Amino acid sequence: MLWGRRRTRSTALTATTLTAVLLLTGCSAHVNAGSAGAEKAERELSALDGVQSVRGSGTNNLPFAGEVSVRVTADDDLSDADLRRVTHEVGRWIHDASGPGTTYHGSMEADGFGFFLEGRASENDELLSVVDRLRGDDRWLGGDVDAPSASGTGGGRIALTARDADDLVSAWDAVRGAASSIPGWDTASTTASWSADQPDDLPSYQTPDLRIANDVAGTDDTVGDPTPEIAAYERVRAAHEVTRASVTPGRLLMHLADLDDVRDATAIAQQAAPDAQVIVDGGIVTKDEPQGDDDLPDADDYAEADRLAAVAVRPGVTAVSLTPTLVDVTVADPDAVLATATALAAAAPAAPVTSIRVGPKADTTNGADGADRDAADDTNRLSVDGSPAMLSASIQIGTALRAFLPASSEQFSTNQSVAATLSDAGQVPAFVAAVRPVLPEGSGLHVRLADRGTGGTTDLTLHDGQLTAEPLRDGEERGADRTDLERALLDAWNS
Repeated sequence: MLWGRRRTRSTALTATTLTAVLLLTGCSAHVNAGSAGAEKAERELSALDGVQSVRGSGTNNLPFAGEVSVRVTADDDLSDADLRRVTHEVGRWIHDASGPGTTYHGSMEADGFGFFLEGRASENDELLSVVDRLRGDDRWLGGDVDAPSASGTGGGRIALTARDADDLVSAWDAVRGAASSIPGWDTASTTASWSADQPDDLPSYQTPDLRIANDVAGTDDTVGDPTPEIAAYERVRAAHEVTRASVTPGRLLMHLADLDDVRDATAIAQQAAPDAQVIVDGGIVTKDEPQGDDDLPDADDYAEADRLAAVAVRPGVTAVSLTPTLVDVTVADPDAVLATATALAAAAPAAPVTSIRVGPKADTTNGADGADRDAADDTNRLSVDGSPAMLSASIQIGTALRAFLPASSEQFSTNQSVAATLSDAGQVPAFVAAVRPVLPEGSGLHVRLADRGTGGTTDLTLHDGQLTAEPLRDGEERGADRTDLERALLDAWNS
């Protein structure tokens, strides 16, 4: 966080700081050309007056060939004239250092604003006219500036980060003014944003994040005018607490602190921007846009998911995440999982929803519903997952798994799998008695012994009423724990 006149870039800006790449097309005098070039840049550029730091990194791909990245950070609060001088000196050094086998490209950072160094001084002056216009305002934390490509395939980019949420619209006015002040930048992608630091363990919907842009991610990136959407955002924010927002031409996404305010906020926004897609959620309910889909959903596409979300918001539920085809409900207590899933099944879920999941926060790194983990706080996990047509069957299986946690049931027409945990092989008869009446034909069954690690796990498949152990993978061994577990399961089930 910045205070007063001095600036450093936020974590997000630092992560996206512009870098430069050294492309080696011939030989270098140094066998480790990449690391040598980085050391030379750091040593010589650091000596320039007005340079605060230089970071170079090199990759030695081959003897006498490699890659180098260099970032030059200017001293804070340089005058416009001094920043221009430093920029030109860095650009001149890069030009002069380039030789037959080595080509340098650089980037600068000044008071939190990063930009690539262009090949000509006049082009750098053009970039600096944007940076100088923005960096002197204490309302901004910093940003990034990319020049339009010489080929005309890229319209350039100006991104600005506001210090306070109340300054978001002012930041947008500033970034649009900066773009319009330069001929040829009228097609630039422009963004104003604000976000607040939040602990990593909080749900994303509790992390304040506001953004205004003149293009819509996931579309053809054609820029437009989001003025009606900005007006709608401002009117909603005047009436309700908006914690997250994405304001783009023809599209307005907002998350409210209070779920009860969603209906009123939607009406306010639709009145202000009648031609826009207005998608509003609030409280523990969030609506997500499918990733990698150029055809973004309309507000009406969430109607069925919205209906089911109203059913899912009940005691014990801590989050409901929606797409037009998915309802993902976070519930920690196994009994509440089963009760919530049962309520959703009774609501007769229908198209376009194709998947409903109820359970603890999904863990994608440790197997099905965290079933391979041994942490004490995971021993009571149960998740139920299924298509609308098979959700009731998944609930029935989940009920049978209640005594064998952590456990999960996934029931879809293309995927039927069950995971369960036994304290020891002595639990096998009780497990078989509970699960055999409800396990569908063709299901995959993953069973583990608690506290035994991967050596105490086995995968089986149900075909024609008989369990079959999955063959070992390359390099995998069947240890004593797995052997005993498999034998007990096969004997109890198939006898």
